[in-house]
Amino acid sequence: MRINTSTRYSVRALFDLAFHGGGGPIQVKDISRRQNLSQRYLEQIFNRLVRKGILKSKRGPHGGYMLARPPAGITVADIILAAQGPIVPVACLADGKRKGTACSVMPQCVTRHIWRETQRRLSSYYNSVTLADLCEMADRQGIQRDPAVESEQA
Repeated sequence: MRINTSTRYSVRALFDLAFHGGGGPIQVKDISRRQNLSQRYLEQIFNRLVRKGILKSKRGPHGGYMLARPPAGITVADIILAAQGPIVPVACLADGKRKGTACSVMPQCVTRHIWRETQRRLSSYYNSVTLADLCEMADRQGIQRDPAVESEQA
């Protein structure tokens, strides 16, 4: 399974919100600066994440984006699903809604068991890691929180 750019940026940006946000709204320009990501692209990603219920937005001079749930309640799997869809390493494991998922050897396919186990393990792992876990990892790595955000919210 390939994690696309949109998904990688989604995980980075949501980690940034969890780590630097403190529960209040954060502007895209600040996340863009800290994560070295395109502000325009982040806006597109965030619009999708709002529609999927991962983020909330607040308009106005003190507006921005906030997590829709606490960091401990958002898993990497939630983000992947919202950003790019189900975790499917090969087409034959898709839910059947995509064209081309049928395979002429599927009934006798031994390797399909490998891909199904890959899917199960990836899903299990991604479901076990939350944004709160990423914040703890960042703290252990000594990553500093943005002092500008802390002073704005004080």
